[in-house]
Amino acid sequence: MASDKTDVILHLFEKYWDPGNLRLTKTLMTLQDVAEAIRACNTQDGKDRSDRNPANFLKDVIRSRGASKIWPRKIALLGYTGEQRTGTGDSFEFVPLSAGYDEPFPDLYRVTDKTERIDMQSVSMSLASRELGRSDEAWLIQTAVNLRVIEQHMATVSALQVKEVTHLQMTVKLRATEIDALYLANVPGYSSVFITCEAKKGSERILTGQIMSQVRAAFETTNADLVVPIAIRSEKDLGIHVIEFKSVSRALLGSFVDLEFSSDALYRLVPAVRGI
Repeated sequence: MASDKTDVILHLFEKYWDPGNLRLTKTLMTLQDVAEAIRACNTQDGKDRSDRNPANFLKDVIRSRGASKIWPRKIALLGYTGEQRTGTGDSFEFVPLSAGYDEPFPDLYRVTDKTERIDMQSVSMSLASRELGRSDEAWLIQTAVNLRVIEQHMATVSALQVKEVTHLQMTVKLRATEIDALYLANVPGYSSVFITCEAKKGSERILTGQIMSQVRAAFETTNADLVVPIAIRSEKDLGIHVIEFKSVSRALLGSFVDLEFSSDALYRLVPAVRGI
């Protein structure tokens, strides 16, 4: 499932690959590198790729559940994947595959046989709103908030002893990231607990780096002493998949280097809601 970007990625990799020493002489691709590579590939194959937005060149690739099929096979076999970079003048970086993985962009958080299935009523939503449903993240998060899906999960599935959950805001735009929904929770032993929620439509991967950025941003902008990261994804004709990660305390934020899975559940909406 190659895309027009596949050849551009391979062009950049081969430009900086040292076959004698089996290493890249340069891993970080700048906006200029990407724009020049796009123009070079257009000259070679006659295609009309746009070079006007190199900052988001890799964004559409890495968020797709089919990202590994778009990534050049040669680069994967040599042990490299890619990560978007947002520094001044940077676009993306070639990085080694994570230990234990041979796929450049694994879809880590799928519904499995171990995922608990829970029926969730949707009759509290008006028929008119259910029939106008869409397949985008805004509709997914709106539905999850209206049906109190996160509240249900924290009450019945989460290992945390949550006494109360209050939805605060949708689409929280911060300096370095955006949180699709933010909640305040009452958990014994903690004075301030926030739940961050990232929403993805069914065709997109859940990106750990994105969620980790939300956790850090929550600590930077609130007085939280505990943050609970959550991701939700619509699963076509199935429902809403909720993935809860282990909570992160402010005291241990300095050693926070990866997400740890905590629990998940598939909430089957009854009756079904269009777009979910």
